[in-house]
Amino acid sequence: MPIRDPIDFVRHAARNSPWLVMSVLAHLMLLVALGFVVIRHGTGKRPNDGGLLVVTREHEEPTFEPVEAPVPTDRTRIPPNQPGEVVDQTPVYVPSDLVPQDFDPTQPIGDPLSTELLPNGGASGSTAIGVGTGGNRGNGPSPWSSVFPGRTPLPPKGVKGTIGRTFQIDKAVRDGLIWLCRHQNPDGSWSPRSLPERCDPQRPCFDPKLHATVNYDEGLTSLALLSFLGAGFSNLSQQDLVDSVRAERHRIGEVVKKGLVWLRARQNTDGSFSRDRAFMYNEALATMALSEAYGLTGNRTWKDPAQRGVDFLEKAQRPSPSGSGLWGWRYASRGEIEDFRKGTDDASYPKELFDSDTSVTTWCVMALKSAQLCGLQVRQESMDGAVEFCKFVTANDGLVGYLDAKTAGQIVTGPFDGQFTYHPTTMSALGMCIRIFARHDAGDPFLDQAAKRILLDLPTVAKDHASLDYYYWYYASLALNQLDGPDSPKRTGKYWNTWNQSMVDAVLTLQDHTDRACTSGGWIASDRWGSYSGAGPLYATALNVLTLEVYYRYPNAFGTKRN
Repeated sequence: MPIRDPIDFVRHAARNSPWLVMSVLAHLMLLVALGFVVIRHGTGKRPNDGGLLVVTREHEEPTFEPVEAPVPTDRTRIPPNQPGEVVDQTPVYVPSDLVPQDFDPTQPIGDPLSTELLPNGGASGSTAIGVGTGGNRGNGPSPWSSVFPGRTPLPPKGVKGTIGRTFQIDKAVRDGLIWLCRHQNPDGSWSPRSLPERCDPQRPCFDPKLHATVNYDEGLTSLALLSFLGAGFSNLSQQDLVDSVRAERHRIGEVVKKGLVWLRARQNTDGSFSRDRAFMYNEALATMALSEAYGLTGNRTWKDPAQRGVDFLEKAQRPSPSGSGLWGWRYASRGEIEDFRKGTDDASYPKELFDSDTSVTTWCVMALKSAQLCGLQVRQESMDGAVEFCKFVTANDGLVGYLDAKTAGQIVTGPFDGQFTYHPTTMSALGMCIRIFARHDAGDPFLDQAAKRILLDLPTVAKDHASLDYYYWYYASLALNQLDGPDSPKRTGKYWNTWNQSMVDAVLTLQDHTDRACTSGGWIASDRWGSYSGAGPLYATALNVLTLEVYYRYPNAFGTKRN
């Protein structure tokens, strides 16, 4: 018999069978409670929600701050004066929320997804002296990024020539950055003293015979940061690097941020960064890293310490022995020499006050130029003084001295003189960079003289590794690429093409590719200067990555190329 009025039916049942109604209500309440439990359990957040990969580690993963999505840009032409982030065109980086749940990071397949899936929007700037317009990959963006998304950035079988070489360079940079991620300290720094703690005991990266020190941690951390910044990655970058050796993912922005925060915390009240006394290599590199971080993001978090670093570099510059103007830089700051000698009548004081060297001066010029192009305040007097010192140490045959023109071509001595060959044209490359970035004079006759000298000493890899000099290779690559590389107004390639072939062959040959080893992706073989500082693979890896980034890091200082 159908129920016409449900409410009247319930009232009737309550009067005649109250026990039945109470039983039904009790069961209904129990079912509702169980339903809430099931629903809550079914919708709870799982470890792999959002495609995040869970890797078992000894320490809990850091919590990443939410940041805006990155923007794909054309690496061959960087939009001017637009804050944001550079996204590599090769498929080797991926935002973590796009990773498939079944992705296995222990498999060395590069990136599981193409960067084409990144959200649309915004623009970015380049880095270093490349902040603003310009910068050329050399062979252009990797052409296979859209053809073969998800594959390791190597050309298909049988592909050779410039396209294949571009892929080799991109992969070498990517692998070098992964090695640096793997060996970063928890506090954000990189240090040769703590390198054993970051390495696998069975296959360590470091040479136990080298004397490890913490005296250069500020400079080495800056050098490592510059290799990330040089690829266009800032503390805002959301892409991850997949380390198949340790089955880890590294958020690039977090790696850079931790390093920058550590570096900023190291800054002293006078603007220097070294822990005990100013060491001008540390100061120049730290200033450059913070300047580039500001140039990429426009964030005052990095601007203020960068400007204080610039101010310290300018105060540390030595006075000209002519009695007016400025000169070069040396290991110690001008203020330290003046304070130490104050109140004395030592006859050697003037000489010590004017004392400068080509190597430190070049790093300071690069730091000031980077800061200048990032919009920081730099005195032209400092650049003019550096050029005057450069002229002072320049000989008439394309060679440059370390301390003066009389020492041009002579060995810069060190504890490893018998183990490594000295390359006299190292100082010629440094002199070229000072003139190029401080004067912008493509017609300077010294540039061709020095370039011809450099081509007589191309990069090679001897069996005993005595020929290795990463420092020389970096600065010569930078100088010749500027002189007549793809973006130069000359664009003849007369010097650059010959050097580039030898340089890439040597640098790529020396990168470690030991399967599943802590050394994989790094440059483990030490050179003359890496051995001297005890920095070994930290110095070598960061500097070689920077060498391979000269294709797209810097615009041409002489202007745009001819059509």
